[in-house]
Amino acid sequence: MHAKEVSIDTFQEESKRCPITLFVYATMNGYKGPICAEELGIDYNYVIIDFEKGMQRLPEFLAINPKGQIPAMYDADVGMFLAESAAILEYMATKYRSTNPSLFPSPEDNYKRHWAVRQWMLFSATGLAPAMGNAMFFNRIALTKGEVNDFSIKRYTSQSRSMLELLDGQIKQSDGPFLLGNDLTIADINAFAYASTHFWAMVPADDLTALTEWIDLLMNRLSFKEGLKIPFSRPGFFGPSYASQAEIDVEVQRNAAMFTKDGGSNRRKD
Repeated sequence: MHAKEVSIDTFQEESKRCPITLFVYATMNGYKGPICAEELGIDYNYVIIDFEKGMQRLPEFLAINPKGQIPAMYDADVGMFLAESAAILEYMATKYRSTNPSLFPSPEDNYKRHWAVRQWMLFSATGLAPAMGNAMFFNRIALTKGEVNDFSIKRYTSQSRSMLELLDGQIKQSDGPFLLGNDLTIADINAFAYASTHFWAMVPADDLTALTEWIDLLMNRLSFKEGLKIPFSRPGFFGPSYASQAEIDVEVQRNAAMFTKDGGSNRRKD
């Protein structure tokens, strides 16, 4: 497999090499598509939508996703754009199911498991990601700008901890090592993106042994190692087990610089 960086101006011409183009930045949601592509073993192109340069507000990108958020995807085989990270995971795993059927079983092949995967995909989209995203904002970003909202910090840290406890319990119940048992699915990829960054969200989780063992297993899986390099690595998100203090400090400074004094963002974000 091969990942190639292309530009937003040339991606359609470059899609003659391989049909899938991912529009990404180095964020929790942005890493999901590359990890999935690496797990499927497919060639893919990617376009960096650099938040720090405001690229998500470019007319060229807003024509792809009017929300101005990453990730997005283009499939040249059918001439279709798609947004939302969970939808992109389901699409890629369905299109290339023959290369890895267990990643997202069809309802015809395994009805119960298909819907179990979808259930845990939605768990991440509607529970884990919103809670962790808000915990990250109030515990990490707003705090660095002098904004301390005790109610929000307590609320979203508690919600995030509850979501992580549910993941921990599910891994135990499934007998692991993955979320739904012996085989990795797109539900693992979807949940990993936020669960693995509990350090960055400042949500305590070291005592959740099944969860932390699952995170470590995935962090050391080749497809995750490679996917977390696209478009570039940010080890500081994952804490002292996977990053130096200098790498963590870089993330503190980078993310604080993207937010205004009033606690809001001066750029759209994913």
